Amino acid sequence: MKSRVFTTGEVAAICGVSADTVSRWFDLGQIDGYRLGPGGDRRIPYQSLRKFMLSHGIPLDRLEEGERRVIVIDDDPYYLDLIPSVLSQEEAYVVLAASTAFDAGVMIVEHNPQVVLLDVNLSDMDGRMVCGRIKTRGETRNTRILAMSGFISDDEVKALSDYGFDDFIRKPFALEELGSRVAALFELPNTRVNHPRHPHM
Repeated sequence: MKSRVFTTGEVAAICGVSADTVSRWFDLGQIDGYRLGPGGDRRIPYQSLRKFMLSHGIPLDRLEEGERRVIVIDDDPYYLDLIPSVLSQEEAYVVLAASTAFDAGVMIVEHNPQVVLLDVNLSDMDGRMVCGRIKTRGETRNTRILAMSGFISDDEVKALSDYGFDDFIRKPFALEELGSRVAALFELPNTRVNHPRHPHM
């Protein structure tokens, strides 16, 4: 996954402090990062900044503004590796991956993704139940969910929207098609009212 990296000035603007304060945090080891060569400019990776902001109670609004967060949920190691590597080539995306519904639940609460790519046939929970939980949670009710499966009938595909899914792609798929589907989901307006089945399961 490609990771965004910030200058001390950018971190200062995000955290609402001076660049000197950020430099002091860096030099004291309070925030992790690296220098561009000996005595060079300081650079702070996205995950280091996010961790620092969370631990110090600094709101993440400015950090996540304009960010396109995608979570891939699939128990197939092939797709769990392939999809994030393809999507993270697009600079705008911050891509996370989970192999179980449990791990995905933790990530979704922490990151509130705008788009989720969800395998319908997860080993630990039916993907339709996972979709329902995401859509009935206040913070993620407008999250767009792309169902993925290679083992699903046409009738089951038609019923996916009843559970809250926004789109479906059949495995195996062309990488170009996946990219265009994800991009299209980000462009959907946040006005849809979802009524997924079994929201409390």
